[in-house]
Amino acid sequence: MTSTWNENFSLFKNRFPDLAKILEPYVPQKTDGQNLLDFLNKTFPFYNFHLAKNGSLTASENSLALHSAYNPNAEAERSAAVAKDCGKDILIFAGIGLGYLPIAAAKIPGAEEKTFVVLEPDPPHFFAALASLDFSPLLKMPKVFFVIGSSPEEAASLIHFAGGFDKAKIFSQKSQTARAQEWFDAFFKRAQEDKDKAQANLNTLERFGRLWLKNGARNLPQMKKLCGAKSFFGAADFSDKGGGVLPSVLLAAGPSLQVALPHLRQIKERAVTIAVDTALRACINAGVQPDFVFLTDPQYWASRHIAGLKAKESILIAESAAYPSVFRFDCKEIYLMSSLFPLGRIIEENLEKKGELASGGSVATSAWDFARAIGSKEIYAAGLDLGYPKKQTHIKGSAFEEAAHNFSCRLNPAELQSAGILFSAKNIKALDFEKKPIITDERMKLFASWFERQIANDSRTKTFSFSKDGLEIKGVEYFSLDDFLKKPSIVEEKKEFFLKAKNASRFEDEQKFDALIFRIKESLKKINAAAKKGEALCNDILCGDTRAQRRISELDEIDKAILGSQEKNIAALVFPTERQLEKIFLAAKFPQEPLLANAARSKIIYSELSKSIEEFLKIC
Repeated sequence: MTSTWNENFSLFKNRFPDLAKILEPYVPQKTDGQNLLDFLNKTFPFYNFHLAKNGSLTASENSLALHSAYNPNAEAERSAAVAKDCGKDILIFAGIGLGYLPIAAAKIPGAEEKTFVVLEPDPPHFFAALASLDFSPLLKMPKVFFVIGSSPEEAASLIHFAGGFDKAKIFSQKSQTARAQEWFDAFFKRAQEDKDKAQANLNTLERFGRLWLKNGARNLPQMKKLCGAKSFFGAADFSDKGGGVLPSVLLAAGPSLQVALPHLRQIKERAVTIAVDTALRACINAGVQPDFVFLTDPQYWASRHIAGLKAKESILIAESAAYPSVFRFDCKEIYLMSSLFPLGRIIEENLEKKGELASGGSVATSAWDFARAIGSKEIYAAGLDLGYPKKQTHIKGSAFEEAAHNFSCRLNPAELQSAGILFSAKNIKALDFEKKPIITDERMKLFASWFERQIANDSRTKTFSFSKDGLEIKGVEYFSLDDFLKKPSIVEEKKEFFLKAKNASRFEDEQKFDALIFRIKESLKKINAAAKKGEALCNDILCGDTRAQRRISELDEIDKAILGSQEKNIAALVFPTERQLEKIFLAAKFPQEPLLANAARSKIIYSELSKSIEEFLKIC
């Protein structure tokens, strides 16, 4: 073996002993008495190794050049300059080639602050790189990850763990990915989906952040007294007593729910029924109240989906940041799921989790995950269309359709409102379960991708659809409703299911809750005082204080105190995003002198933080 190989693999083995052990079967066998090119070409026959014009090692694969035929080093340095100026914290190298680019990027100023991720689906190709170049600059990076021989999903999960694709810059070269194009296409697709989701989350935060905080503050009494959805977790599984596992049926508000409505009573006798808020009105109009109703959206309009309805047989599971009127819903009981927002999270981290459920951006995703959490191994969906089959938008009798007819007039008929939905989002042509064309949009494609990932990661749970008309979701199979209705009744088992959950329920310690809220308020008051002090110091600097440098040191201490507080996340919920701050900064007139300009920017930040905290404290 070459000295380069020995040194590289020794560094790699010391740095990543577990990964090296996994890759051991792929380690090339020792070969002596050969020059470098002969050794490389014999050991790694998939590459054609040769020397570039400047004498550096290069290679090609399937007639595609991996690197420059003239000067691979200079080529890599030019690309690495992009990494320096891209403003991203994570650098992803899709396909390693011989390693020129990640090695060059590891040498740029400030590289030690970034996270390096090298993706290589095929271990022998990775070893070919280790045998070719000196990898020590890369292997000595503080934050470097090698994803070797893993699935695209595993690679994407690591990026998510490292900070997310929105913080990443991907370097990709066709000649280095062509041999595993299917793998890289799947990875790039996941990357784009995650970027779209991050953008959607940012838009949602900017639009509804203050609403979430207001609702959460007003709903503190509900957080204090209501039990968590985790009371039901595992209750559908009777296998420990020699029984079976209860199936669940998810009732969404898509047009194909119409197929199930006439049979809803028989369905309820054969499964745990879980309806999303928008489907409840149609279910009640059909004469059946589902076992559970899910509502997770904090907006006022979401509360209208169940307004005026009564469901004495249904249990409502809600997000603690739901619109306050939701908790006046006339139903059997109300339970809380673990909060998706900072206030609820802080409370649960210090007391008890209500019951964590995944969120893919839609109430249907949380409802599906609840079915999985209670122990159901078979989840059947009705109305989960994620598109507009036959150009219909919602089930007849849904909350949306009722509202459309209520507000209908000659100049704004219900049909026009439905058309508005069809054409308001960026529509996409896709395929249904029978490979027929269907209209969907980017948002619902994101939901479908979420379901596909969750289903792929859980082989024990099977998901079925009663309709073939909706957007095809990989991993979801069609199941005839007629065949489902042939299943045996589980009415008695469901009684025991609810009894098990009731026995598991318990309320929070109210004194601990009150003490925690008091501590949160006091902490926020301290942050507010620090922000006020920071704003005053900025004013001193802007007014020409001769002790400006000393004031800057004091501002640094204030920033450390604020960033070190756990409760800063509550203020951050309504604190302007980076994009919003940029708009505020653009509208402001800053002094020319850098010191004064920074003070002016800091003043705006402190002021906005103080406003957020004071708004929260007023509601509490």
